[in-house]
Amino acid sequence: MKILCAGPTSIDEEVMELMGKSLTNPDIDPEYEKVHRNMEQKISKLLNTKATSFVMLGEGMIGLEAAICNLVEENDRVLVLNNGVFGAGFADYVAFYGGEFVIYEDDFRRGFNIDKLKVFLEKDHDFKVATMVHCETPSGITNDVNSICNLLNSYGILSVVDTVSGMGGEEFDFDKYKVDIAIGGSQKCISAPTGLTTITVSERAKDAIKNRKKPVPSYYMNFLNYYDYSDGFAFPYTMNENLTYAMDLALDKLFERDSINLHKKYAEVTREIFEKAGFELYAKDSRSNTLTAVMVPEGYMAEDILSALRKRGILISKGAGDIFEKVFRIGHMGNNISYENFYELYEKLDEVFEELGIETKISLKEEFEKLMEN
Repeated sequence: MKILCAGPTSIDEEVMELMGKSLTNPDIDPEYEKVHRNMEQKISKLLNTKATSFVMLGEGMIGLEAAICNLVEENDRVLVLNNGVFGAGFADYVAFYGGEFVIYEDDFRRGFNIDKLKVFLEKDHDFKVATMVHCETPSGITNDVNSICNLLNSYGILSVVDTVSGMGGEEFDFDKYKVDIAIGGSQKCISAPTGLTTITVSERAKDAIKNRKKPVPSYYMNFLNYYDYSDGFAFPYTMNENLTYAMDLALDKLFERDSINLHKKYAEVTREIFEKAGFELYAKDSRSNTLTAVMVPEGYMAEDILSALRKRGILISKGAGDIFEKVFRIGHMGNNISYENFYELYEKLDEVFEELGIETKISLKEEFEKLMEN
């Protein structure tokens, strides 16, 4: 099956081969620690910073909860910025750890309006932490982390950014944007196997964790155990060497591909093809370079298109939440990106749309060939 969904992505064969090799014991081999720490430095490089980065065993959700677990204490006020399915999810974590959340909601079909946010913060900025999603995968929106986090920083508010679906495919300058915790995942643009969460943490965030009134209420999720561990071992628990080696190679391959510009090119081509074909894109602005959400024509459901594509050996995604059957999503993301993959996708979509009776103004395959020649 050809994977062109919104993640997890397809994985390079060489990267997958490392998953099947047992090379050492990560608990006791000092050489393993060198490889592991070098891989973590590559994560910082990806975010254009020398700030501390580390990995946690577990899918990206563990990093989202862990960020709140480390920064939020009882009665701390947290601003939850929400303009998509995943934005409001931080509120649950805040409640788990005794904080008080305030949800700031904006248009789900647009990026956050920075002027409206400024007006809100002028009236109420008594927050310890604010959370946001960089790339909202259900809607295909990439929010302006630079403007938002610099604004939050001007009020002394610590920022937590979920960049699981943006990291490696969108511009991200951790220091310039004044982000305090950035959370990524192995399975999206990096195109490593699912199972590692990346955390990059600022000195401001470290100080906040160090100066908590009460200790972090977790061992496994306590960030101090990752960057300030001193109990005779390199790590607080046994690392997965296979995931580490696979992630390390996947990062190398990402750097070789000029990933940011590659994602931008395929995103622009994808959007242009569907608009010329007569489809409406779900995102009205701030459109993502890692995936595109397309409105399903009236009278159809996303499953009609997805099931017809699956029969032809291609996987794409539905929407999520209230737009579950109203959009279909294409992940021009990580290892998914190749001329051959997208030529076949558009070739098969031409067949599917004809089969379903969905009229298009152009042949998607022919338009793809034309745009890629330029």
